[in-house]
Amino acid sequence: MNFKTKLLLVSVLPVILISLASFWVIYGQSQTLAHTQIAEVEMRTMASRRAELQKMNQLALNAIRGLYEDTTLPEEIAQQRAKTLLHNMAFGEDGYFFVYDEKGNNIVHPRLPNLVGKNWWDLQDPNGDFVIRNLIAVAKAGGGFHRYVWNKPSTGELASKVGHAVFLDKWKWMIGTGLYTDDVQSEMAIMRNTLQSSIEQTTSVLLVLSAVGVLLAALFTWAIRLSEQRFANERLKDLTHRIVEVQEDERKRVSTELHDGISQMLVSARYGLDLAMAKTENRSAAQSAMKKSMKTIENAIAEVRRISMALRPSVLDDIGLAAAIASLARDFGENAGVRVETSTVRLENRLSSKAQTALYRVAQEALTNIAKHADAETVWVTLHPDEQMVNLIIEDDGHLHNDWVARKSDDRTMGMGLRNMRERMDAFQGTLNIRNSRRGGLVVEARVPINADWLAVQNNNPVRENHHAA
Repeated sequence: MNFKTKLLLVSVLPVILISLASFWVIYGQSQTLAHTQIAEVEMRTMASRRAELQKMNQLALNAIRGLYEDTTLPEEIAQQRAKTLLHNMAFGEDGYFFVYDEKGNNIVHPRLPNLVGKNWWDLQDPNGDFVIRNLIAVAKAGGGFHRYVWNKPSTGELASKVGHAVFLDKWKWMIGTGLYTDDVQSEMAIMRNTLQSSIEQTTSVLLVLSAVGVLLAALFTWAIRLSEQRFANERLKDLTHRIVEVQEDERKRVSTELHDGISQMLVSARYGLDLAMAKTENRSAAQSAMKKSMKTIENAIAEVRRISMALRPSVLDDIGLAAAIASLARDFGENAGVRVETSTVRLENRLSSKAQTALYRVAQEALTNIAKHADAETVWVTLHPDEQMVNLIIEDDGHLHNDWVARKSDDRTMGMGLRNMRERMDAFQGTLNIRNSRRGGLVVEARVPINADWLAVQNNNPVRENHHAA
């Protein structure tokens, strides 16, 4: 994992984690709130239903209170009249009153007359609840509520029901009524579905917002990194260009010192030895020693000239880039034992001195790479201008360095030589292109823009100079 990927992860991963944590917290809180709201609504609805049932039972008791408390009527007649009143009292589509004695015998049931006169003490609903037994127990305990499952008259199907029962001690009756709660359950289901749909919509919006947030964070990070990278690249190019300039200036200074200082002193010493030899013609031993010294001085002069040329070829300053590259190619052919064909065009003032030096260094590096890696037999060196650019092309017919250059051309693993060539071209808004040659080797092409001032005032035909070296 490279540094750029790590930086992106460090920037985006916290946003992703925070978004996910926020999503789960909000989702969990929404679910909890929805369950709480549904439970609260259901509780309030059922409380309202229970209060309604209490009022209904109280209404029934008030209806028969006169008969229940009348001591002038026989109890049997009073009970019969009370049965009739309760049988005829109904509310809503499924509301009615029922009466059981304390042993579970049904006395009044207006909706299910087949129950009247029978004992239902052991009657159980589908959930195993002893309905009548538990209603009687609640009634004897002072009156209260009991939930069970019972047949719903309007639909003929079983439904959840809440009943309220009270007990008449004198007659040993349990009077009760009830309300079906399946409509409450349906309403709760609708509310639950509505809330769940709202939660899902909110969740979708949160996911989209989280994704947008992550994407924006990634884009901002990428934009900042790209901006910083561009800034760093520009600074690096400026620094590299400055370093190259300093190197060239130092090389020029050292080259001048060697050429004008040490080289001149060595030449003077050689002339002095020549004069001494002329004066000591009869002394063979002295002449032998002086000849040996002269040979050493001549070698020193050649070495100083070689070092001076490598640091800064004087021909580059004296007669221009075309002659310097021709000389460089000729020396390369002699030293490497390779046939070199050159075709150069005098540039006049098309390029600045620094741009010419950059092209010369590219040529040096390219020829050095050929010597080290190509195993070439022939090298072609071309320098020519067109309307906008000066082109330097170095081509060989070798075969050993193709893979090596392909690997080194990758920006991440580029060798110092190739990197220097590319940075030298970048410093002058030029380009460096390395490609396979039809002759079997590689083509190194460097292009540098011609000076704008020269283009504005010059339109001379170039003079072509052809040089061939073996």
